[in-house]
Amino acid sequence: MTVLPGIAGWPPVWSAGGAPRRILFTSARAARLAWARRPPFLRSGGAPRPLLFAGPWVGEFGWELMNWQGLLRALRPRYGRIVVCARESSRALYEGVADGFVPHAIRGQANAHVAFDVRNPEELRRVLDAVPPGADHLRPLAHVPEEAQAFVRLGDPARAAGRVDVLVHARGREAVPGRNWSAAKWTELLAALSAAGLRVGAVGLAADTLDLPGIADFRDRPLGAVMDLMAAARLVVGPSSGPMHLASLCGAPHLVWTDRRTYGMGLTSREKYERAWNPLRTSVRVLDAEGFDPAVPAVVAAARAMLRGGEGA
Repeated sequence: MTVLPGIAGWPPVWSAGGAPRRILFTSARAARLAWARRPPFLRSGGAPRPLLFAGPWVGEFGWELMNWQGLLRALRPRYGRIVVCARESSRALYEGVADGFVPHAIRGQANAHVAFDVRNPEELRRVLDAVPPGADHLRPLAHVPEEAQAFVRLGDPARAAGRVDVLVHARGREAVPGRNWSAAKWTELLAALSAAGLRVGAVGLAADTLDLPGIADFRDRPLGAVMDLMAAARLVVGPSSGPMHLASLCGAPHLVWTDRRTYGMGLTSREKYERAWNPLRTSVRVLDAEGFDPAVPAVVAAARAMLRGGEGA
């Protein structure tokens, strides 16, 4: 693995020359070490400058939610101005945090806080050249502890347009197809929910999700609108993904299925959803006995229990 030529000193963006490797910091020890090596201006007694330039954020959306934006919220009182650089699609995430927003179009394979196989390094150079002289430049970090972050409940149910009882994220990405549930199973689940008189809608990117007929289609909505929909929903359902972590920050009870592998920071997905990445302690049910292909009756039973308020975290 080699750092992109001409961009020395930018560890979060790499060119791996092939398929992305596993998350760079997989062990709990390595995660703690990453935080211990944070920039001096983040340490106790550090003297911040008037301006903080944060980013560019190039990693996964779930990590942006739970390992980045919360840190910037915590830093807000320390700075006169904060400028955030991230994808345009994430702009709504920084409302109330950023005084300025610099969108980027860096194309690569997101993985944790990094991007592999970046195809347009000139865009990265453009962003780095935009960092104002004399600013504190905060690059994405491999790990930020919860106590160093500030989380708020995202979304406003009063603003939700077309609210429903249940939102589903029917993952259909070509990357890592083993995490996609089949269209037949989604159809069976939706039939059970509809038979119970529940209104169902779908969220996510249309290009990365299944087209499920017979339900409200909220896919490709702006992030702010999705947060409002989640804040108003009674339940969000789907396999482990960024949108499921978003449900947690929107205070939306969520039912998620995943495997029992150990991922970044030495944690399983269950540990993330139930504790480490659940700062608001939102009600959640994790199914991991059957990995990313649970039986439909198990999902239906768990959904009914959560809708009754019988089971949560």
